[in-house]
Amino acid sequence: MTLPTLQDVRRSLLAEVNLARDLPCHVAAFRAWILDQRGALETAVSEAEAFTGQARHPEHVAALGFGAAAGLLNESQKNVLSKELEHLRGRAFFIAGRPRRFEVDGISLLGVALGARSENSDEAQRWCRDILGKSLVDLGNDLWHQGLARLALVVLGDNNLTVKPAELAVVAAAKGLGSCSQDIDEEAWSAAVQSCPLENQSGLDAVRLAVFDIIAGRLGQVRLASPTRADLIAILRNVSRSFKRWRYEEKPRTAKSEITRWEIENEYHVQSLLWAILAPVFPDVDDEENLPSIGHANPRADLAVPSLRTLIEVKYIRRPGQTGFKAVMDEIASDTGLYLSKSNNFDTIVAVVWDDCAQTEQHYELQSGIEQLNGVTAAIILSRPSLMKRKKTGT
Repeated sequence: MTLPTLQDVRRSLLAEVNLARDLPCHVAAFRAWILDQRGALETAVSEAEAFTGQARHPEHVAALGFGAAAGLLNESQKNVLSKELEHLRGRAFFIAGRPRRFEVDGISLLGVALGARSENSDEAQRWCRDILGKSLVDLGNDLWHQGLARLALVVLGDNNLTVKPAELAVVAAAKGLGSCSQDIDEEAWSAAVQSCPLENQSGLDAVRLAVFDIIAGRLGQVRLASPTRADLIAILRNVSRSFKRWRYEEKPRTAKSEITRWEIENEYHVQSLLWAILAPVFPDVDDEENLPSIGHANPRADLAVPSLRTLIEVKYIRRPGQTGFKAVMDEIASDTGLYLSKSNNFDTIVAVVWDDCAQTEQHYELQSGIEQLNGVTAAIILSRPSLMKRKKTGT
């Protein structure tokens, strides 16, 4: 008997995804968000926006929420989402004797939570947390919809929750929502490749395909003899694994040693970290690469890999909230125009952002926004690890 190859497994998972037809717009939006299918997500968002009934359903609001999370909404769609979230807050839910619908639909709950987060409204997020708390009680032992509701709370900032099933946890972590261990990765991989039967778990097929692509990508080996740009990006996406052995001690490891703390305080420290990782693999990696002058400007990139025609630009977020994110976006947008306009040796930028505030719930949106900038091939967001605890002022 011939065992299936990884290609066979992926074809099977893709076939499961392609079997789905005539999906509700919020389910289609969820699947497209999970699989990073921009065109399909835009179609689902447009369907939700174009609804002409008396009032849009929570499912339409959820579809718009997934679009907001991916950074796809235009101003008109943002206004519709804001208006519909306000309308939704005025409706009554969990009415005795009335069948549950939105209240127990995990995909709707998640999409609405993503929409509420995009609004930056404390009132909307408080309302959403209240709904989710009651939903978790009603959902009982429904692992799939429970997991989606718990993920919705993670979206709203509750990072202490564990997301299950494992497949959902892996995909969420890849989008900057929560974290995963090796055990969870292994459990998710096993469930994905074995294609366990699906019952009342709409959207899980897309999640399993995403799990396969995420973990299979980690399994790929870098070709040291001739590494590619894809290899470079894969290495950078795995930099966070380096912190498992990072020295940041509360007390000396041995009787004769002192406390060791490898602090990362600025962009130069991040550049040094990246240099240490990349230099053994990319012999031509260079730092402080001087680029052609433009007027009075003398641009200089942080790191460069000339053989891959790729610049690596490092940014450091010190301030929490949208102010810090916007500043980084503006700086990278300026860099792309400055660095690539006159250079014949480089044609793309990979952005690496160190978030010293560890705002992991915002990382997917930030990454998605940066990767939409012209000239940017990939964005990697590195979060300050929990082991590198900041000392409070005065202590």
